Amino acid sequence: MRNTIIFGFSLLITLTFTVGCDKVETPLPEPAVLNLNDSITFPTVDSVNLNRGFKKTYVEEFTGHKCTTCPANTKLLLAQLALNKDRMIVTSVHAGSFAQVDDFGGYPTDFNTPYGTLLFQNFTTASTPIPSAIINRRSFDNFNNLMIFNNATTFWTDPINFENSNTSTDIALGVEADFIDSLNLFYIQVSAEALTDLTSTYRLLVLCVEDSIVAPQLDSEADESIYPHKIVTDYIHSHVLRGKLNSDQSIAGDPFISGTIPSGEWLDYKLNAEMPANVLNKENATIVAVIVNEITGEVIQSEETHVHVVE
Repeated sequence: MRNTIIFGFSLLITLTFTVGCDKVETPLPEPAVLNLNDSITFPTVDSVNLNRGFKKTYVEEFTGHKCTTCPANTKLLLAQLALNKDRMIVTSVHAGSFAQVDDFGGYPTDFNTPYGTLLFQNFTTASTPIPSAIINRRSFDNFNNLMIFNNATTFWTDPINFENSNTSTDIALGVEADFIDSLNLFYIQVSAEALTDLTSTYRLLVLCVEDSIVAPQLDSEADESIYPHKIVTDYIHSHVLRGKLNSDQSIAGDPFISGTIPSGEWLDYKLNAEMPANVLNKENATIVAVIVNEITGEVIQSEETHVHVVE
């Protein structure tokens, strides 16, 4: 069976919700169309290419453009990502005091988002050092039961490597995304296959992330003869959270799986949403899909796709 959940919303579009079942085919057939534009269909997730071999490592990095040690640590994280590009997904969350905008102090770009701030407040305290990172939103019993990692505790390299070593997963996940420029709308398709019998309750989080944003960043390693006050004016910010596309206020996203789902069953989720207004270059946009266990809060699978822009 395949369960289909359809969402559509924007400033001018009313939210719709439907659930239906039909026979699974491989690869997945082209999904149905919301009544937004009869000539546009959702992109298709190719089930043949879904990752069924391991749970991906989803890293949420808390950072800010006034954080002097963040660039060096981000560089290490990006190097680790480059070596594990098929196993890792990184979202950079700018929030807290280090992310404050200061037009006169050299930090005019606002990277804050309502969802990023909510996430930051949920996982950090006033004493949490920045940069910090959470990994699949879980604690690690082999790393002192820590959930948040930074230089003051255990740095995140080792727990990320440990998480990258897993060889099993309960869910295969795929995501495809088109952005219809003329409508200012995403058409997003997420498809999941249960690889074992699922008996818990799960939510689906859909995020918009933007890469390669050039904006000032304080950097302790910067050459002050080139960058006065160590503010790197042409710093390239990577994997920046631009917004949550789900309408649900939960940090875990929309309800997705509930009850007993037998191994082999498919669940499809279709979403229409406007691109966040803070996105500077739609060609650098990525959609990140994350499945969260609602009971434990742990990320059990994640996937991402570069946005295909349709003029």
